[in-house]
Amino acid sequence: MNIAVLLGGISPERNVSIAGGKAIANALTTLGHSVTLIDPSRGAHAVVTADMLTELASEQVSDEILATPKRELINCVNLPIFDSIDVAFTVLHGTGGEDGIMQALLEARGVKYTGSKVLASALAMDKAASKVMFSAAGVQTPLWAVLRGEQFDDTEHLSEILDEMRGMIVVKPNDQGSTVGMSIIDNDLDHFQRAVHLAAKYSSTVLVEQFIEGRELTVAVVGDEALPIIEIVPEGGFYDYEHKYTKGMTRYICPAELSEDIVEFVQNLAVTAHRILGCTAYSRVDFRLDEDNVPFCLEVNTLPGFTETSLVPMAAAAAGIEFGELCERIIELS
Repeated sequence: MNIAVLLGGISPERNVSIAGGKAIANALTTLGHSVTLIDPSRGAHAVVTADMLTELASEQVSDEILATPKRELINCVNLPIFDSIDVAFTVLHGTGGEDGIMQALLEARGVKYTGSKVLASALAMDKAASKVMFSAAGVQTPLWAVLRGEQFDDTEHLSEILDEMRGMIVVKPNDQGSTVGMSIIDNDLDHFQRAVHLAAKYSSTVLVEQFIEGRELTVAVVGDEALPIIEIVPEGGFYDYEHKYTKGMTRYICPAELSEDIVEFVQNLAVTAHRILGCTAYSRVDFRLDEDNVPFCLEVNTLPGFTETSLVPMAAAAAGIEFGELCERIIELS
């Protein structure tokens, strides 16, 4: 097959995408496919080689890249090379890649692509909208509130949220991933305001969520099957960008050490969350498991990280699915 691997992009998660895209390209090439790397941030010059992409996942993305006009995504998809592409394997994360925009452009161009379609991608990226859907499907999610515009500095409104949630809270952009712009803070108004303004740098909408004390779990869903659960154990602090992409700062237990009934329950919730958003082919569903073994669904990632050591490939390996096989299975399911 002629496969375009779409990697990089214009979001703060660009470098994570590059690492995953290179891994997928290598695996698909080894399996005999013809692979072209495409970085949509470069517009009409989006066809690249691996040597042109030297960013490390742990590095921050430049302001110049983040300011790239979305028009360049249109210029990219208009390239003649897409006439000969059988499928685009999308490994783009965040803004302009995982939020339905690139999916819509590919559909308009008539290009088949991996992963969820436009509506599911947009719903999953909008964390608040996802929570409404979870609640409708009976999937428990932490108590939450949404802040926009003038509410960022409305101390009376912020105080009301603190009174309602009590305890520690999570503040994050409503439509970013990889914990970009996220804070976990105590119930303090000054700390809350600072966290809100940090999150607002990355999104016009800020999500506030009650922090669930307990264990961090994630479940990969491939097709309609939940793979073995992974427990994420950060070495000090919480599972932020640094812990995710710095070697040795986090332990991963796969399969997670849980009773059979908890495993089955959490896996069923993951599949339900995947389906209620209308996800296609694969996703990764994140949970917190409280001290009473009650799982709370945080979000669904429609284009999760995809290096050979990322969580979805890790869960697949525990289920006996090799990395290259996983890539081909996602293409078939899509």
